[in-house]
Amino acid sequence: MIEGLSALDRSFFLALNSYHSTWLNPLMQGLSGQALWAPFIGYFFWHAYRRLGKAETILFGVFLVLTIIASDTSSSYLLKNIFQRFRPCRELDLKPLIYSFGQKCGGKYGFVSSHAANSVALVLFSIRGLELTGKFWKLIWALPLFVAYSRIYLGVHYPGDVLGGALIGAGWAWAFSSFYRSRQGASL
Repeated sequence: MIEGLSALDRSFFLALNSYHSTWLNPLMQGLSGQALWAPFIGYFFWHAYRRLGKAETILFGVFLVLTIIASDTSSSYLLKNIFQRFRPCRELDLKPLIYSFGQKCGGKYGFVSSHAANSVALVLFSIRGLELTGKFWKLIWALPLFVAYSRIYLGVHYPGDVLGGALIGAGWAWAFSSFYRSRQGASL
């Protein structure tokens, strides 16, 4: 069964990685970068300050940082070392089939994707913690989806890696936002 899932993941990876264009290359690298998140984090803090005031914004920030630390630590250090699944770009038989334009491969192991985990954790914690509703907040979910796809596009993660990462990030975000909201006395 594991071999079947791995083969399916590999096939799905090759299909998704084959959709590429030179104009998309810098965009996909940007989606995988750290700088992308600064305006979103700033916006979430601005929104928290406007709605909750200074003291509660600081508490929101503490819980957000704890969420990201838990998500990143479990995905980057714990799970990758437990599962030791090579990234697609580290698989010698797969490497020639991957769309390559000089991008970096990253570390040795890929399961789970820390980019997917952390982007989902950031967005889900912020939306739940600040009780954000409306169409704009539903659209913000496009960002973690694009980040996840960028990891496949760049050849550094299988679809299963990004799905696993998204689930890890969602789990940590749900736990920390539930604790944050219960501390506030908010209804879940």
